[in-house]
Amino acid sequence: MHLPGKKNQTISMGFNMVFNPRMILFATAWAGDIQISWFTAIPFACVLLLIAVGPICFHHFWESDKNKAFALFLLSLPVIIYLWSIRTATDFKSLYAFYHSLIDYICFISLIGSLYVVSSGIVLKFKRKSTPLFNSTLLAFGALLANFLGTTGASILLFKPYIHANRNRKHKVHLVLFFIFIVGNMGGLLTPLGDPPLFLGFLNGIDFFWTISLWPQWLVANTYLLSSFLLIDVYYLRMESAGLNTNQITDDVFHFFGKRNFLFLGILLIIVLLQSPSIGEPLGISLGAYLPIKNFTLPIIPAALAQVIVAALAFATTPSLIRRTNEFSWLPLREVAILFIAIFITMIPALEVLRQQSSKFTLEHAWQYFWLTGSLSSVLDNAPTFLAFTTLASGNESIASLSFSKPIILSAICCGAVFMGANTYIGNGPNFLIKAMAEKNQIKMPSFFMYAFFAFILFLPLYLILSFLFFW
Repeated sequence: MHLPGKKNQTISMGFNMVFNPRMILFATAWAGDIQISWFTAIPFACVLLLIAVGPICFHHFWESDKNKAFALFLLSLPVIIYLWSIRTATDFKSLYAFYHSLIDYICFISLIGSLYVVSSGIVLKFKRKSTPLFNSTLLAFGALLANFLGTTGASILLFKPYIHANRNRKHKVHLVLFFIFIVGNMGGLLTPLGDPPLFLGFLNGIDFFWTISLWPQWLVANTYLLSSFLLIDVYYLRMESAGLNTNQITDDVFHFFGKRNFLFLGILLIIVLLQSPSIGEPLGISLGAYLPIKNFTLPIIPAALAQVIVAALAFATTPSLIRRTNEFSWLPLREVAILFIAIFITMIPALEVLRQQSSKFTLEHAWQYFWLTGSLSSVLDNAPTFLAFTTLASGNESIASLSFSKPIILSAICCGAVFMGANTYIGNGPNFLIKAMAEKNQIKMPSFFMYAFFAFILFLPLYLILSFLFFW
C-alpha cells in the first residue's frame, strides 16, 4: 500500500536525526512493541571482553590493526543484520538507531582525532632540576589542561617534557602512574572535552556547561592525588638524592614550539561550544540585529566536518620536525577508531535491552550508581559503561533529562566513569597510550594486575570519601 504521508514523515524524521543535535534516539522505544532479547547484547559483551583480554592473551594477534578490525567486524555483523531484520515497511526506527549511532561515532572520533592531531603539533620542553613541587605543579597543570585538550591531548602534550624534566631520577614508575591517574583520567571531569564518557553525554543532550558543577568532586579527587604524589615523590627523592648529579641542571629553561596550534585548539573549542543550544541560541539573538543568522547552534555533522578541516589545516601547517620531536604516529588514533566503531554498533540493542528492563532494577541511590559505574569502568571501557548506566537511570526519558531530574545520580555516574577508569590499564583510552610512551622511554611499567593492585590501595580511601561527601 502506498502511504505518501507516512513516507514524508519518515524522510523528515531521518533528516532531523542527522542534522538536529538534540534528537536523542536511545531515549525512545525504537523497537516499538518488539521485546528485545538479552541475547542481542552478547556481541556487545564480546566486544568489550575482547578489548579487555586481547592485548593480554592475544598480544601478537592484537598488534595488527587488520586483525582487530576483522575480529570486531565479525562481532558487529550480527547486530547490523538483526537491526535490518526487525524493521517494518512503515517503521524504520531500528535502522534510524543504527544511523544515529554512526553519527555519534563520527562526532566522537572527529573530536578525539582533531584534538590528537592539533595537540601533537605543540612541543614543550623544560630544562630544570626535578623537584617534587615542580612535578606536582606540572601534574596540576595537566589536570586543568585535560578539560580543554581532552585527557589524550593533554597526555601527549605533557608526557615528554614531564619525563625529560625527570630524566636523572632513578625511580620513575610512580611518576608515570600518577601521570596516568591525574592527567590521563581524573583531571578531565569538568568539560565534555575532558573524557569520552562526558562527550557522549554531551552528544546525547547534556548541556556543555553542566559538568562544571562537578568541580567539588574534581577538587577533592585531584587534591587527594596530588598530596599523595607529593609525599611519595619526596620519599623517593630522599632515597636517591645521594646518587643524583644535582649540579647538572642549574638554570630554568623553557622551550615552547608550535604556538599557532593553540589558535587551532581555540577554534575547536568554539566549534564544540556552538553545538550547545545554550550558547548558539543566545548568540543568535544578540547578533540577530546585525546578521541574518538567528541561531548559531551548529548541527553535529557540519561541526564534525569543521573539526576535521581544522585538524587538517593544523597538520598541514605544522613543521615535520615538531611532529618528529613528539614522535607523532597515527597508530593510537587508528586503534581507537577501530575499537569504537564496534562499540557504537554493538551497544545499540544492548542499550535498548537495558532501557526495557530498567523497571526491574532496584538502583535508587547515587552511591550505587557511583560504585557500579566505576566498577564496570575499571574492567570495561568507561564510555559505553557511562551510556549503559545513564540509560538505566533515565528509564523512558532522555539521558539529558537526568541533568535536571536526577542531577546527583548523573554526577555519580560521571564521577564513577571518569575516576574509576584509572583503576586498570584498560579503563580509559589514554592509560595504555601513556604506558606505551613510558616503556618507549625505557621505564619498566608494572604488570596489569600489579597496576590494578596499587590503584586499589591508593584509590579506595578516595572513593569512600567521595561516596560519603557527595553521593550518600
